Amino acid sequence: MKFSPEQVPEHIAFIMDGNGRWAMNRGFLRLRGYEEGAVSLRRITTHCRELGVREATFFALSTENYLRRPRREISFLMRLLKTYLVKERDMLMDNNIRLTTIGDISSFPADVLETLHETETLTSENDGMVMRLALNYGSRQEIINAVRALCAEVRDGKIDPDRVEEISEDVFAAYLADPQMKDPDLVIRTAGEYRLSNFLLWQSSYSELWITDELWPDFDVEHLDEALVAYVNRDRKYGAVLDPASGEASGSNGI
Repeated sequence: MKFSPEQVPEHIAFIMDGNGRWAMNRGFLRLRGYEEGAVSLRRITTHCRELGVREATFFALSTENYLRRPRREISFLMRLLKTYLVKERDMLMDNNIRLTTIGDISSFPADVLETLHETETLTSENDGMVMRLALNYGSRQEIINAVRALCAEVRDGKIDPDRVEEISEDVFAAYLADPQMKDPDLVIRTAGEYRLSNFLLWQSSYSELWITDELWPDFDVEHLDEALVAYVNRDRKYGAVLDPASGEASGSNGI
């Protein structure tokens, strides 16, 4: 399906849900679902690049899952991540995609961190699209970390405590995990769940949401195109309503 450049969101964020369900529905171990999910990640990434999307952020591993899932499953995911980071280097380079991450990866195995660093370095000059993996990521913790950093700046005298009222949304956003991230225009969640699950809570304040019952391993380019058709046909008012007399936007606290 063809979309004009002005119709394509600059930033799409994906909550990749349903990998385990996909596997269990077919009588496989849950781990098989993550392998198939990595295949879906590849085709959706390349399709985003073909469409002209500038940023694509994928919720790959939440803080909650990292802490609560069985260690055997987390170890498998770490191995899968390392394999993915090596296997997809050609795809990233061929498509001029820069890989980056958000989240607390400090406790990841040393070999995984090394491979991640190598892939980030290899793709650091690519400027066609940013592919961002959210790994051991939780939005509430991200916001808390930003508040702590901001408070430390006040404590250390870098911000005048008598002028804290000048701290704006833009100032605060500079302390988030990736200050260069544009707020998502569209957030897509698979597997039919109607919640953000602690994903980009600050950044998604005015994002359009699109939910599909498709499980992530089954999510394909036609489903993404379907989401874009819905996005194009929505009227994004950012909390404002149109004055019927002037056609100009005015503030609104309602829907």
